[in-house]
Amino acid sequence: MAILQWGTLIICSVVLLLRVPDAIRGRNRMVFGILVIATLCSLLSVPGPYAAIDVALGGWNVTHLILRLLVFAAVLLIGLQVAKGLADARGYRLVAGPPGRWALAASVVAVVAAFSLMDTRGSSAGLLDIADNAGHNAVVAPFYAAAGRTYPGFVSVVLLPALVGTATSHLPRMVRAAAFLTALGAVATAISVPACFAPGAWLLAQQSVNYLAVLGYVLGLCLFWFSRLGTKGGR
Repeated sequence: MAILQWGTLIICSVVLLLRVPDAIRGRNRMVFGILVIATLCSLLSVPGPYAAIDVALGGWNVTHLILRLLVFAAVLLIGLQVAKGLADARGYRLVAGPPGRWALAASVVAVVAAFSLMDTRGSSAGLLDIADNAGHNAVVAPFYAAAGRTYPGFVSVVLLPALVGTATSHLPRMVRAAAFLTALGAVATAISVPACFAPGAWLLAQQSVNYLAVLGYVLGLCLFWFSRLGTKGGR
C-alpha cells in the first residue's frame, strides 16, 4: 500500500514539475491546474501528511471529504481538457452540459450526506481505521466510497469512446500511447465504483484500481503534452 501511495505521489510531483516552465509561459495552464490538484490528492492519500492536516482540522476526517471534492474538481477539468483536445464534441457536451452538471451536483450531495451519516472521529487516511460504531460505519462506508467515485466514473465512461478511437487510430504513436494510458485510467475509474462493495479482503486490489486510475490519467496527460511539444512546439 505504501509503495502505491508514495509512488503515485512521486510520479504526480515529477510530472507537475515538468509542467512548471510551460505554466509560467502561460501555455495550457488548465493541465497544470489538473496536475496541481492530482498531486495534492496524492499527498492527502499518504497517511503521514493526511494525519497532520486532519488533526489541524479537528481530527474528524474532514480532510477526506475535502479530498473527494478535489477529485471531483480534477475530473471535471480532465473531462473538459480531454474532450476538447480530442475534438470530442459529444463528450464535451455531456461533461459541460446539463448531464454533467447534474451528475456532479448529485455526487457532491451524496458524498456530503454519506459522510455526515458516519462516525468519523479519529484521523485515518482512507477512513481505514475509524471506529466501526456497532457496524454502522461498515454499512455506510461503501456507499460513501461509491458516491465519491460515481462522478469520476460518469466522466470516464463519457470519454472512453473518443479515447479508444484515438488509441486505435493512425495518429502518431505517442498520441495513441497517451490515449491508451488515459483510457486505462478511465476504465480503472469506472471499475472502482462497483469495487467499493467488494469484501474487505480485497482492499489491496481496490486500492490498486484507484491508484491505477490516477496514474493512467496523469501519465496520459503527460504524454499528450509531450506529443504536442513534438508537433506544435508546445503551443
